[in-house]
Amino acid sequence: MNRDLLICFFSASSFFTFCVISPAQEQDTPPPVDEATSLDVTTVESSPPVRSVVIRQEAAQQLYTPSVVTKTLLSDEQAERTLLPAVDTISGAEIRTFQRYDIGDILSQTAGVNLVEAGQAGAQTSLFIRGMESNHAVVLLNGRRLPPGLAGIYQLEYLDVSTLESVQVTKGASSSLYGSDALAGVIDMRSADARYLEADTLSSYLEGGSFATIRTGHKLTIKDGPVAVAIDTSALETANDRASSDFENALLRGNVAVELGEGSYFDILGYIQDSFIQVPGSSLSPFFPEQQINKNRSTLFSPRFSIVRGDWDFSTFYSHTANELEARKDTFFNDNLLEQTGHEVEAVINFRPNEETAYTLGAGYYGYEFERTPIIPGPFNLPSKFGFSYTSVFAQTGINLPEGFTILTSARYDEHDSFTSKGTYTAQITRDFEPTGTTLFAKSSTGYKAPSGQDFIFLDPDIDPTSIRPEESMTWEAGARQSIFNKRGSVALTYFNAGVENLIDVDPFTFIDPAIVDTRTRGLELELVYSPVENLRFYAGGTWLDAIITDGQYLGGFGGSPGDRLTRRPEYSLAGGGVMSGDRWKFGAEIRGAYERIDAPNFYLAPYTVARLFGSVEISDEVELYGRIENLFDLAYENTRGFEAAGFGAFAGVRVLFGR
Repeated sequence: MNRDLLICFFSASSFFTFCVISPAQEQDTPPPVDEATSLDVTTVESSPPVRSVVIRQEAAQQLYTPSVVTKTLLSDEQAERTLLPAVDTISGAEIRTFQRYDIGDILSQTAGVNLVEAGQAGAQTSLFIRGMESNHAVVLLNGRRLPPGLAGIYQLEYLDVSTLESVQVTKGASSSLYGSDALAGVIDMRSADARYLEADTLSSYLEGGSFATIRTGHKLTIKDGPVAVAIDTSALETANDRASSDFENALLRGNVAVELGEGSYFDILGYIQDSFIQVPGSSLSPFFPEQQINKNRSTLFSPRFSIVRGDWDFSTFYSHTANELEARKDTFFNDNLLEQTGHEVEAVINFRPNEETAYTLGAGYYGYEFERTPIIPGPFNLPSKFGFSYTSVFAQTGINLPEGFTILTSARYDEHDSFTSKGTYTAQITRDFEPTGTTLFAKSSTGYKAPSGQDFIFLDPDIDPTSIRPEESMTWEAGARQSIFNKRGSVALTYFNAGVENLIDVDPFTFIDPAIVDTRTRGLELELVYSPVENLRFYAGGTWLDAIITDGQYLGGFGGSPGDRLTRRPEYSLAGGGVMSGDRWKFGAEIRGAYERIDAPNFYLAPYTVARLFGSVEISDEVELYGRIENLFDLAYENTRGFEAAGFGAFAGVRVLFGR
């Protein structure tokens, strides 16, 4: 029996033992599992007030966080009847309990989502939601779009989540609310919203460990009458577990709010991220380790005016984003500077006449500019520059009907100045059977993506960029969710199917001509959450994915031809874990794995299953010690060919909390 199978067998056996034996014991019935969150582990309250203050602060932030699916606040009943298993909400408490630090740590535990890193911490990360492309997801910070980055999606490797309040992930086309790029889904990261602060708090952590890693983060909230301030910052330095892979990353987020009158606010959201990374390239290259260096800086500035009332709310914001990537010491002298800027304006009004109905009406504008400037000019390092914009109107209706039915529909029209204008829609229906704890659901939606960043880098100057058609997607899903063990757990099964037309690729022979490809993905997602006793909870998720090329030559044939599987999307993947907590301690374990992986046509990568342990102990109400072990069994595996993942790593740190 190989090591992967041994780990799977050990984990499955342990899980089965808890499922079968624990319910038979004489213990108090634990609270029902919240099906709208993936694993919301909260800090146990103690008699001193510090942690109680922090917990109340977190609860208030979650209460006023709009759903990524609806852009509006939902009551508990609306959330339970509206949010399908395709939506995962990860709370700040869970982020800290499981010691997650970048967005990849979260997404790798989400069913239907796969990440592939070209290296280790800080390396370029590809995101495949239900097998679709990396640039098919919109990344938001507090509802504002972040710049798309080189690959058409914001550089996930730079997104620290350690001080966030929550992260929401929705799978499936979402252009009817978010416009261009939302073919596969949306990721909304939520930092503290200063409008809803309730106390003065300060939390800080400092940790160190393997690979010369030092990490620190801080979050400060201050409430003084009508003025409130929320600031969080983090920094990381690591040498990684590969040669010439040093990585440094720092970010600062801030939100300042002023209450102008009862329920009326003006606030400003700001974000600065700066990083440095060595890029050694593939270990298969004769130049390995290469001496490439990338420097990245991103900024966001966004003022907003909002009004919040009992049955309606209104907000309008302007957002300016910028992303600058400087790539030097390229092996083939393709040193260049990539600059992207975005301008976003949006106004939204939500009306909730009763607990059963919610309406949304909105309008927006988005402008995008891209410029590539060669630092070392050459025949394969040409300058490029382009920009486009579009204006939008959108509407949404959510209704809870008798007999347990819920309908959610939305539609949007985007008027482009350069590309084909698009109309998109989303329609979903759910049916709850309360006596049996069963929910049936179905959803259909469309998405599109206008060309951006990477699509223009090597484009032949003689080709008119506006002649390139936007990518389009049609996705649908259906499934069921069932409460189990007297509502101490739930299991959900979802079937999804998505087709993408006009996928923009690069011809590897000319490097300057666009290649157009059509793809189709389908699969199954299985998700399980179970809490046999109050302070013990398990989760598991598995995905089967069939992602193929239906028309065209992917990467000019080097990536596959019609009928071939899309590369770097594992056919099978799994993730699971559990956490146990006491009055002053927590301990947990997780595994994740990927199987039947193809890196190029007819080239398979070995399957892998990796495990991790984590735990913490409160030595006082203000101080917590924590630690974790990554890649517990020191498994040697590659994320993609020539890029080995990190081996065994041990990390430990201290967290301090102050609240008033």
